[in-house]
Amino acid sequence: MKLAKVKKPYHHGALRQALISEALEALEKDGLEGLSLRGLAAGAGVSKTAPYRHFADKRALLVALAADGFRQLADLLEKALEASAVPASAEGRATDGIRALFGAYLRFARSRPALYRLMLSRLGFSLHSESCRTNSERAFACLVEAVKEAQALGWRLGKEPMGLVLSLWAEVHGWAGLLIDGLLPEGFPPSPDAISKATETLLD
Repeated sequence: MKLAKVKKPYHHGALRQALISEALEALEKDGLEGLSLRGLAAGAGVSKTAPYRHFADKRALLVALAADGFRQLADLLEKALEASAVPASAEGRATDGIRALFGAYLRFARSRPALYRLMLSRLGFSLHSESCRTNSERAFACLVEAVKEAQALGWRLGKEPMGLVLSLWAEVHGWAGLLIDGLLPEGFPPSPDAISKATETLLD
């Protein structure tokens, strides 16, 4: 006889985060079409109506997922940029910060492709909440900072900074799409490290 799943005693805030975590996993496994509030309730072991206390409908859930995705991405990029900082006594390349951001961005896209597509899709942008905007701006600010630091060290002197920022973002976004959609040419290693190495000549 199949035993019923025991409902977990979540407190208010914990249930919302548990549902988001459950939804992130379901999104990667089943895609947008397979994601439902009732399915999340079953996965979390709570009543069918419990998710509606936190998300009015599926759209509200997607807003929360996109916001959480941008938060994760911004955290990763900030850590990567901080780790790439070269001490004054050491030698480094002007573009080390940009390279570090490229690697972190690509690793994020590969680790959560469905979430990445949601965040950067037309649907994703239509869902943007204040949290989405705040965290996407944090992520974008990392690339702005990396470009300014590179120019301060002599890279692409005289070039308009925002033009460089947008070109680099378009480049890494394009690479991410090729990577997660399996569109890289045959024989090209499908990994962030291989892509980062391939972009070195463009950053020198």
